[in-house]
Amino acid sequence: MDIGKMFTTIDTHVAGEAFRIVVQSPIVLNEKDILQNQALLQNRFQREKAFLLNEPRGHRGMNGCIVTPSDKADIAVLFFHHDSDIHFKYGGLVTTITALTETGNLVKNANNTYEVETIQGIYTIHISMDGNRVETVSFECDACHLQEQNEEYSLVKVDGLRNYYIYPLADVIPGLQLDHLASVKRYGKKLTQKLQASHREFSGVVLVEAVSDTTAHAVRSVTFERDGSIVRSPGMDSTFAIHADRLGRKTIGELTNHSIFNSQLTSKVILQSSNRFSMVAQGFVTGVKQFIYDIDDPLPDGFLLK
Repeated sequence: MDIGKMFTTIDTHVAGEAFRIVVQSPIVLNEKDILQNQALLQNRFQREKAFLLNEPRGHRGMNGCIVTPSDKADIAVLFFHHDSDIHFKYGGLVTTITALTETGNLVKNANNTYEVETIQGIYTIHISMDGNRVETVSFECDACHLQEQNEEYSLVKVDGLRNYYIYPLADVIPGLQLDHLASVKRYGKKLTQKLQASHREFSGVVLVEAVSDTTAHAVRSVTFERDGSIVRSPGMDSTFAIHADRLGRKTIGELTNHSIFNSQLTSKVILQSSNRFSMVAQGFVTGVKQFIYDIDDPLPDGFLLK
């Protein structure tokens, strides 16, 4: 073994979606401006990002986060992903705050409220604690706008930036259950390819079905990214988009979105707002890992099986 580089990460998930938080690596982002650091992360370190995201160390559902200092907030967080156009995920805010707090890498505030700088602006994150454990993380999204609504689909723009096409469950699929996963994947792939062929800009395609639940309004959904890959959670963006779509039909103060494997996220309409939502979620630390880059490794960039 000829060690060329070493990486240390805190691995986490929220509602099933995995986030790998890089705490030590050869990825150096030392610009003062977050947009300049984002440009560095976007345009350089291709091998390092692939090393951390791809198999055999990662997988298609893995997301990357890097924490940097901020002169405007408690921390700054940058994101990297298999899709180079994805620069932000709310789940990364939840898991990063959880991981840094529980591992003692974030100075605790008396009121358990933190400011996190991102390329989308600064978000206020509130946590509740049980001893040294983060019980919940709460935050608010930016505005979500219903762009289009017809019998075939709805189109919602989340944060004024990311388009989500929402489709009702097709008759060819018995239901959004793991037993029907193959049919769900084929249908989702067909939808993403159709949108790409028509040159539509979108961040995700969401299949939705209503479910019986003790809450007033509940759905089950599956979200597909642009290449047809399934998001491993109900999706925070997806939940906000579905809620905004439902509000286009009737008043719904709270909506619970279940995943195909029964994790769930709940959004609530923010008081005195018709298009912004709050969410309370829980992140989990799954491990602290060290990765070694061996210069003799025949698969330096790893690989992906989709």
